[in-house]
Amino acid sequence: MSAQDQTTTLKPAVNNPNNIEAKKYYVFNETGNIMMSSTVDANNELSDSVQKVFSEVSVFFAGMSRAISTTINPATKKPYSLYNYEALQNVISGSGLFVHVTEEDVNYETSSFGADFSKELIESLLGLATGAGEMSFASAMVSSIGKEGLKLSGSSKTSSSKVGNIVFVCEYLFGMPSISAIVVYAECDQHAQQLKLGPCFSESSISSKWKLHKDTYMFVTPTFIKNYAGDLSSINSDPEYLELVNWLSGLLTQTPLIVDVINTTDNSVVDSKSALAKDVTYKLQGQFLQTDGGSLGFTGSNSKAIITATSDWTADAIEFTVSGTLTQPASIQVLDKSGHVITQTAQTFTIAS
Repeated sequence: MSAQDQTTTLKPAVNNPNNIEAKKYYVFNETGNIMMSSTVDANNELSDSVQKVFSEVSVFFAGMSRAISTTINPATKKPYSLYNYEALQNVISGSGLFVHVTEEDVNYETSSFGADFSKELIESLLGLATGAGEMSFASAMVSSIGKEGLKLSGSSKTSSSKVGNIVFVCEYLFGMPSISAIVVYAECDQHAQQLKLGPCFSESSISSKWKLHKDTYMFVTPTFIKNYAGDLSSINSDPEYLELVNWLSGLLTQTPLIVDVINTTDNSVVDSKSALAKDVTYKLQGQFLQTDGGSLGFTGSNSKAIITATSDWTADAIEFTVSGTLTQPASIQVLDKSGHVITQTAQTFTIAS
């Protein structure tokens, strides 16, 4: 029998007195979007290294919130809401900082109303014990989600009919930091009636059924934020923080971007100090570069310079070769089939003679 034909029968676990689940303490931030959990109580301080890791989560959430709330939704011509699932998903799928771990559909039925409804819903979605805490943020959070759902379900212009929310879970387990993100969303069209009833505002018990979708991600912190964006007064002037916000905004709108130019011979990064050789294949690396019938070109009127894209053109990479001469340093442009520039390199290049 081959190894592929072998089947292992899973047997029920045997009780082991040496396996004891640790007690965990937790607390939410004011908005409920970040939950801190630890196997040590509040009397024991976290190490500086762990605090720095968790600080990155707060900075990322602040940058994500700002990017979403200041980016215009092309479908509605108004800024996105933090509870717009389309906006959340674009950031999650495009940033490369989230690793999808689990997904599940959740059927939730309740006769609760008001603050109890909001609190019980969040407890159920996050897997917390009933009556775990006051969760003063719960009503405001669920109310905001409901309002976004009503807006989306009542708009025929929007391309998204899903409303959702994200909660970052920062855990400190036996000295090891771990960060995950839980994203829950619902189809507005399926819950139009419940949203109109407004269970978080109801003054009497109304039985309601909800079908929700829950995704869990492992979150990798963006360590390129220098000193975690510094103090609050410097955030708006910190170039690396603003670069983060602009990058996240680009993910929402899927704006084409060139990150760097690579020499495919040795995979080295080509900068403005190095001339492009005529016998070498190079690669533009970026995101959302896919165009139907697009081309490459140089800025300026360098008619003797020719840049030719190979057939290996994808959404995040374009291979090319160069020939001719450049009268002056020029940026490389990506053009659509109509000849319009969709993005270009930040650096300028010359062609070796």
